[in-house]
Amino acid sequence: MTEPSPGKVVEIVLGLDERYSFMNFIDPLRPKRLLLDLSERCELVFTLSDQLINAGWSFQRRPIEIQRDFGVNFSSYVWMPYSIDGGDLAHRSRFKIIYEDQRMGEYTYSLLMLDSRGQRICLDPDIENGAGHVP
Repeated sequence: MTEPSPGKVVEIVLGLDERYSFMNFIDPLRPKRLLLDLSERCELVFTLSDQLINAGWSFQRRPIEIQRDFGVNFSSYVWMPYSIDGGDLAHRSRFKIIYEDQRMGEYTYSLLMLDSRGQRICLDPDIENGAGHVP
């Protein structure tokens, strides 16, 4: 028997601001720092911004790694379809994982991307659960 999908969905749209810092562009007019609200069980949906996709970026074959979790708090990733302006689906541009809220601690997750030249890009923010915020 499988658990139902969480009711809470946390959307993260990865993009670069004018200083080349990774930000959450869920609201394109007001990008925010990459914060994850882990105060309860939720679905985390990671999407590359249209700007990065149009520039030739994608997630790597394995888009995320979470250190020291051992499958307790975070499920495996699942690719999700994504299209830009109703066009063709953007390959490897969106995935989701489920945060189970089973064990408190601080974790480093790595988002693994490829730029337009095929160079590997790794982003390694820390997340702290129990407090429900990124330090």
